Amino acid sequence: MLRARGLVVRYGPRAAVSGVDLELREHEILGLLGPNGAGKSTLLRRLAGLIHAQAGSVDLDGADPAVSAAARGRIGYLPEDPPLYAEDTALQYVSFLAALSGVRWRRRETAARAALERTGAEPLAGRLCGRLSKGQRQRVAMAGALVHRPDVLLLDEPSEGLDPRQMVSLRSLLDELRKTTSIVFSTHLLAEAQSVCDRVVVIDQGRVALERSLRADGAGHRVRVVVNGVKPGQLNEALLAVPGVRRAEKGICAVDGPAVSEAIAAAVCSRGWRLRVLAPVPDDLEAAFLAAVTSAPPLRGRE
Repeated sequence: MLRARGLVVRYGPRAAVSGVDLELREHEILGLLGPNGAGKSTLLRRLAGLIHAQAGSVDLDGADPAVSAAARGRIGYLPEDPPLYAEDTALQYVSFLAALSGVRWRRRETAARAALERTGAEPLAGRLCGRLSKGQRQRVAMAGALVHRPDVLLLDEPSEGLDPRQMVSLRSLLDELRKTTSIVFSTHLLAEAQSVCDRVVVIDQGRVALERSLRADGAGHRVRVVVNGVKPGQLNEALLAVPGVRRAEKGICAVDGPAVSEAIAAAVCSRGWRLRVLAPVPDDLEAAFLAAVTSAPPLRGRE
């Protein structure tokens, strides 16, 4: 649906984004993770069509949002620090964004009120934005991002400033939105990404350092196999021969899905080996994240 290929964005001599390939699938929530300064916000701005790149392309069903107003109109964007106007009420601000997004004037107030209701910010409609708390401002800004019912929603740290109850409400909202919208969810909270996202992409020093499925039945599914009296090399060789096993090391297999476990059990037993353990391995996103950002090569200043 939304694809980026070979993106390079520089600020002077510094490459903020360097050779990034990324794909957002229909009705998917894609997590964008990375340390501070990794290039996440710059990448989101390019995907939204708000800035141009020195190289590479962005394609939303055949159109680049940076040059196509129609493509931009299909995208909702929540920046990390939303620029709410202090002297506007929440309703006025969201109505203004509805106008910028092409909502017809007769429908703007209705659309704005509906968006505020969806984000739990309807009681704030008549209050001045300058007098709202951080969490309240975030909910109003979220309403502004989805007021025109976009096909793609790009969220830069949407849970920033929310209390635990509001974060639960945000997860429920995203689960509802995914029925009609594809979402990129940028966050530094690994637990939040695991609870919300289907896949995650880790950005470090402007590059993709890791891409990982978070679905239990997806590409990230792993199983642990323990067999009595068999050398590790023999076991790995046998496991790699099983259809659906993509990698095997020290008895840990990356497999295409839970059904592969039955084939692993059959393969082990057919060799006369005694199977002691065949169990799912919990997905340790934190360990994978730390390994990815630690091992990424540094960018040169003029790369």
